[in-house]
Amino acid sequence: MKRFLWLGFVLCLYLICSGCGDTFRPIIIPYPPTFPNPKAAHTVVSINDNGTVAPGSAMVVDVSGDTDVSVVNVDIAPVHAVQQTANEVLVVNRTVTGLTPPPTGCLVTINNQVFNVCPSITKLNFSGTVIGSTTTISLPPSSAANFVATTESSQAYVLLPNYVPDPINFPDVIVPSVGVVNTQSNTLGSTKPVGNKPVAMAETPNAQKLYVANQGDNTVSGFSVLGQSQSLSQRTISGSFNAPLWVTARSDSQRVYVLNFNGVVSTIDTTSSAGPDNVIDASVSAPSAAYMLYDGNKNRLYIPGGAQLTILDVSQSTPQILTGGPIAIPTVAPSSRVASDPCSATSAQTLTVAAVAALPDGSRAYVGAFYEDTTNNINYICPQVTVVNVANNTLKSPIAVPGFPAYDAFCSTTHFRFTMAAGGDSSSAYLASCDGGMVNIIDTTSDTYVLNLPAPVGVRPGGQQILPQNPVFLFAGP
Repeated sequence: MKRFLWLGFVLCLYLICSGCGDTFRPIIIPYPPTFPNPKAAHTVVSINDNGTVAPGSAMVVDVSGDTDVSVVNVDIAPVHAVQQTANEVLVVNRTVTGLTPPPTGCLVTINNQVFNVCPSITKLNFSGTVIGSTTTISLPPSSAANFVATTESSQAYVLLPNYVPDPINFPDVIVPSVGVVNTQSNTLGSTKPVGNKPVAMAETPNAQKLYVANQGDNTVSGFSVLGQSQSLSQRTISGSFNAPLWVTARSDSQRVYVLNFNGVVSTIDTTSSAGPDNVIDASVSAPSAAYMLYDGNKNRLYIPGGAQLTILDVSQSTPQILTGGPIAIPTVAPSSRVASDPCSATSAQTLTVAAVAALPDGSRAYVGAFYEDTTNNINYICPQVTVVNVANNTLKSPIAVPGFPAYDAFCSTTHFRFTMAAGGDSSSAYLASCDGGMVNIIDTTSDTYVLNLPAPVGVRPGGQQILPQNPVFLFAGP
């Protein structure tokens, strides 16, 4: 009897161990919560650009009352941000260029005011729904920091496209790199070379791997994250890319998706611990897209681009376009807009679908789009928001968002001309407009436009007030 019990124990142990391995692929994909969980978000945060010689800002909107509850300065030319913990947000600020004479250090005095003109990360420390304090993490001069990412609580990663490793002996040698930032000591640690013109990156939710999209040389750089040692080791990626623009990771950390300039979505298998990471699919295309939103609730990718929204089911090994194909987004007829809306006098033009947000309750997605039209020699931007019922991917009538004149050429070239976010309680969706200098609010209980909150008024050195600042990135905050 004891012999049979012993043999049964050994057989059970064998079966358990035989299920382990680097390339194990579960049939049913788990749905761990995203980091941080968007349902816990009580705010949305707008990051606003204020030109090349004045600090930008972070504006916090309390989703329970749709009110502007906190505004703080960040450094010059903020471009991207990420929420790191329940009460911390990291904002990356670019290098300032075009100053005459060129600065010899990071601190420059303009009209008796001192500004940091070097790249930096501004850490926003929240107290409830307001920003209690800020901390500056200095980055190498002229490194042109443009993206920050993390799924960890004390370590983050920043892209440095113009990083010069040895500015004294080799000031003209640029090595595009990713930097490892210790957000407890607020210091930049090691750096690792990446490809030319890195524009986006993603860390897997299990905090084990990091991927960088290099638009300039058609590559994706992969790294293994070596715990909290502030170091990365190179991973081999097998496959081809076309000027990759965006990268995102699936919630189980087994797939990474790369959006290419030609619209192709490349799927990278990331299950191997040691690598290589192989591109296993490139059959799906979303033309004219520059951004993807991963929705962990539905395990989908929402890809706005052209005049349509492409929705991919990524619960399987390779992504599949949902039944019915890409969804064509209808244009709000100018005649249906209220008379006070300047876009009511325009002629509808080809629509550009630019942004999307998914409600945390998993019920709907909201698609931001716009067209431009010149009326009476004024170029008007005419935005709208379309509601997608994600249960059957049907559309409701698009919601008109009041238009405005395009007054800042900067916005036509920025990465995010329009961005969207959803409140943690799913009661509101938000559309930020760089050109309009505002955050527009959609009530999701009635799917109607409510109001807009203007970005902070821009203030130049010397105290001169100008038009509202330009929102360049919007996301769900603490």
